[in-house]
Amino acid sequence: MIVAVIPAKGQSDRLPNKNLLEINGHPLVYYAIRYARESNRVNQVYVSTDSDAVAECAVKMGAQIIRRGTELGGDTPLLDVYRHAWERINNERITHIVGIQPDHPDRKNNLDQVIDYVLKEGIEELFTVDRHGRRNGALRILSRKALEARDPVWSVTVMDDCTNVHTARDFEIARRNLSINTGAIRIKGIGIGENEPVFIVAEAAGNHMCQIDKAERMIDLAAAAGASAIKFQTYKAERLATREASSFWRGERISQQEHYSRLDKFGEEEYGHLFQYADRKGIIAFSTPFDLDSASMLHSLGMPLFKIASCDLPDKRFLRHVAGFGKPVILSTGASMPEEIDEAIATIYAEGNYRLVLLACTLSYPTEHEDANLMRIQTLREKYPGIIIGLSDHTEPDENMVIPVIAVALGARVIEKHFTLDRSLTGSSHFLSIDPEDLAKMVTNIRLTERVLGKGELGVLTAEEVARTHARRSIVAETEIKEGDVIKNTMIGMKRPGGGLSPNMIDIVLGKKACCDIKPDEQILLDMLEEGGVRQINRRI
Repeated sequence: MIVAVIPAKGQSDRLPNKNLLEINGHPLVYYAIRYARESNRVNQVYVSTDSDAVAECAVKMGAQIIRRGTELGGDTPLLDVYRHAWERINNERITHIVGIQPDHPDRKNNLDQVIDYVLKEGIEELFTVDRHGRRNGALRILSRKALEARDPVWSVTVMDDCTNVHTARDFEIARRNLSINTGAIRIKGIGIGENEPVFIVAEAAGNHMCQIDKAERMIDLAAAAGASAIKFQTYKAERLATREASSFWRGERISQQEHYSRLDKFGEEEYGHLFQYADRKGIIAFSTPFDLDSASMLHSLGMPLFKIASCDLPDKRFLRHVAGFGKPVILSTGASMPEEIDEAIATIYAEGNYRLVLLACTLSYPTEHEDANLMRIQTLREKYPGIIIGLSDHTEPDENMVIPVIAVALGARVIEKHFTLDRSLTGSSHFLSIDPEDLAKMVTNIRLTERVLGKGELGVLTAEEVARTHARRSIVAETEIKEGDVIKNTMIGMKRPGGGLSPNMIDIVLGKKACCDIKPDEQILLDMLEEGGVRQINRRI
């Protein structure tokens, strides 16, 4: 008999009432009970708790209750909790206890398959670990021997890289993973995600200099180059910087407010026109708002996604406002500490918005090559496996546009690069931007990179089949071999084409008697050989 025991105490030191926190209208303990009840191997489900509220929820789901006192709370080892449950059940037929902690609601392993593995291999104890090999407590299976033992028993691990909910941030990630709004993002028929073409954003920023004809021309050329989207920046200078805030980018001698005041003339009418113009040209247009009013205005125009700049990553009020629109959010992470990124993600998720893209970024204009740190793309992919990762690139364009290509090879699924009609212009970010020729080259190189990267699977490709047959070798007779000769190493060679016995079958051929005459250069086949003095079944005709 196999029973599931779910340890679910009422209080948690780090996250109050954790086991009763709800995802999709159900408390965490619900997901643990459901996981156990879906198993065909588990005979009974018990919840070990000191909480009336947890007990009430468990009973509604058909679980039985094991009451435990405060002596089994706090930092008590879970093994003691499982042993307490085992003793309280007092059933001699119990062979295994399956321990399922409620604070791993997005667990992925099939429980019956894990139990079958334990039974088949005679495993005494099994527990789960995350992708780093750290024990996470999502699942623990204990045999009767392990429950009775006072000394260590034979333990094995299986990986289940689910969320271990300890903090509010963990809870939001688990909530995101159990949401239906995960995976690829689709915007006007274009996908952004792991299995989608790289989403290429031409960052026009304020390089249109608030001239509609220039903005339209930039849209034309971005579409012609094959970019997925063109992006602008929307702000009002007095809301963005104080009069005293000095500029921090190369070649600028005036204050930030004075700089931005020359570039903040577009409003609802202009952006509405540009968004419609881009639609007609077949390219997505959107903008980065830098204040609440600008964000609301862009939302009212039906803008399909939002970009939040690195500088606004710590602004919870702004993050909540933008995330609350329910549209996809691209968030740059330049000049941010890891804990700041964690908090920003949790803030966006707390609004129920899980369609998020994180961009690796160096907040330096321009970014020197040694500061680009493209390996951050892999770091972000590793740390946030459920989030789409890309790059906002502030390096000056190189001749071959190789830096964005490297980013794609490292796993970036979004590339954002500043774009201008003419790099020699002044008054905005022209000097670090790519021009139309560079943009076309960048798009071409990225699409080539996607093709050559492939899917990474091993095996013989269709394109290799002809060459495999004609370039590989077969075992052939090096000299004339007479019927009855014992085949020796000096009698055989390895020659093209393939299709006969592969050279890796040489040990099968050596020492066998030929059951027919074999001419020089003739492929040696199994039915030409005798096995133990008996002619093999498949005699050639």
